[in-house]
Amino acid sequence: MFYFLSKVLYALVAPTSLIIVLFLLYLVTKIRAYFYWAFGLLLILSNPYLAMRAMQLYEVPPIVIAKNQKYDAILLPGGFVSNYTIDGEVRVNFSDGNDRMMQAIDLFKRGVSNKIIYSAGADTVFSAYLPEAELGRLFLLKCGIPDSCIIVENKAMNTFENAVFTQKLLEKMDSAYATKKYVLVTAGFHMRRAHACYEKAGIHCDSYSTDLRSIRGKDTLLNTIIPTQGALQNWTLLLKEFLGLVVYKISSYI
Repeated sequence: MFYFLSKVLYALVAPTSLIIVLFLLYLVTKIRAYFYWAFGLLLILSNPYLAMRAMQLYEVPPIVIAKNQKYDAILLPGGFVSNYTIDGEVRVNFSDGNDRMMQAIDLFKRGVSNKIIYSAGADTVFSAYLPEAELGRLFLLKCGIPDSCIIVENKAMNTFENAVFTQKLLEKMDSAYATKKYVLVTAGFHMRRAHACYEKAGIHCDSYSTDLRSIRGKDTLLNTIIPTQGALQNWTLLLKEFLGLVVYKISSYI
């Protein structure tokens, strides 16, 4: 139920939803204030410069891992893999946020850790996807990661469950897991909530931010005045994460 409500709430308060509602209210009531608010929000939230600066303030900055730094495991929460079937063949479909997987593979190849703990279940509420971690595991194998180095948790449906279910998995593997050191790999805009969840679960980890959206644009004149869909997307992600932090705090998840 929590998963369903979170998705519905997110859809209702997304910037584009709010703008559309205001425009519809204007069409129905002919009250100009609704039109001005809708147009003003659209103008501000579609500005790439403002969106990039806001993202810079919220994203957790990336870190550099020293050559001799080792971790007991790389923690990889899901949210970027789905699947579809074509001519009877199941294919893996990666979303825009798959940079965290690429960076996790890079860390493994560099010898930062010899374990990847991939946590991601299946969205059975809004889709019929297979467990994400199982699909992602197949891709990791194709990239040369040995099966013995991949630990899969395939039940988690959100960030809170990523942390809690990973903690239970670690506890079964090693009773001294809380004394070990881990590196958490996820998007910079998602890192605040994710890191807080893992720490609350007793998993002490360093934050390795990926998918840095605040560096995607260039500070040119055209890029600061021409509205873009990407700016709206960044504001949507920021609002989602802010609401997530509030809800998680109220629910004592963090």
